[in-house]
Amino acid sequence: MRVWVDAKRCVANARCTYAAPGIFVLNEETGVAEIENEDIATIEQFFAAARACPTQAIIIEQLGRRVYPKILTPMFGEGKEPADDER
Repeated sequence: MRVWVDAKRCVANARCTYAAPGIFVLNEETGVAEIENEDIATIEQFFAAARACPTQAIIIEQLGRRVYPKILTPMFGEGKEPADDER
């Protein structure tokens, strides 16, 4: 299983740090959530933190497939580039 934080989606809300205390912390310089103690974390803690995240920045994958969240909607300008006449 692989769990990671998408830095582009993280808005430093810190809900993950309350849902999984001691597992997730906010980086003081960037404000992005980080996994601090992955080796002692349980799957329940990872899912609790992922569900608490308002921007779905915590990604959980198993065997190369995304388990949570299933579908990510584009945020902050992600997605297709605007056409030349839209710029």
